Amino acid sequence: MDKDKVLEYVISGMDGAKQEEQILMAIEDAVEQIRLARDFFDYVSEPKLIDYAIYLEEAAKARYEFLISEAKRLNIKTQHDRLLMEPRVV
Repeated sequence: MDKDKVLEYVISGMDGAKQEEQILMAIEDAVEQIRLARDFFDYVSEPKLIDYAIYLEEAAKARYEFLISEAKRLNIKTQHDRLLMEPRVV
């Protein structure tokens, strides 16, 4: 599969003129999804829901990492390039 098509799928519905804005919005969305997954993990106790929370966070982190690498490739500056380095507060 073509990397540009993957990017288009991940950020869905962008046009060329708004590519930077769309990538930044997608990064913001991925950051929010990571935070939501972490919050969900903190409030569940059922083993299957814990597994699901972990899955949600890993999927959001994979999307985030992909988008950050694309932003770097396209020389787009973002404030979120250290998100995954932040320690979780428990």
